[in-house]
Amino acid sequence: MIKFLIFCNVLFTSTPLYQGYKSEKSIGALINDGLNNSDSVAITKSIKGFLLWYKSNYNKANSVGFTKSDKKGNYVVDMVACNKYLAILKSSTFISERYLTEWRKYFESKSQAFIDNPQNEGPPEGFDFDLVLLNQEPDLILNNVKNLKFKVKEMQKTTAIVEVMGEFTYNFEMRKINGKWMIDYIGSENYD
Repeated sequence: MIKFLIFCNVLFTSTPLYQGYKSEKSIGALINDGLNNSDSVAITKSIKGFLLWYKSNYNKANSVGFTKSDKKGNYVVDMVACNKYLAILKSSTFISERYLTEWRKYFESKSQAFIDNPQNEGPPEGFDFDLVLLNQEPDLILNNVKNLKFKVKEMQKTTAIVEVMGEFTYNFEMRKINGKWMIDYIGSENYD
């Protein structure tokens, strides 16, 4: 009988079901280690705050003009205007330096693309959509900020990935900097 009980104990504790239970518990311990619901609330407030700010400042931010024409009539990226655009976004206080750096790289790559493949017709490639919301209909999101759904997909002490669902679905990569949750990156189903 004792051998049978020992066998059952070994069998039970070595099964995937039991191991999964232990893992789940340890994950719970990690989640509770310095993370709480107030972080989720703060992240949601930061994202909503930025989107409401962007709605109010949309025309100002997007009036800078990202491109201009050179002497031959081909598009070139206006880096001065692009930096002005990024400064406007930075003034929201919701955007991290990492977010700005990624967009600087984007503008530089588009600048090189226009040099390698001159374009002078149609909308300038890479600038024919809203650069924050990554689509051609930002009003569908900006006019419905209060109705957006938020789901924390991944969370650490200072980083998180949040799925934001509305007319489009976005992934916001967030980072806690000096106690405030800032936006590091915005990706969508169509642009990542």
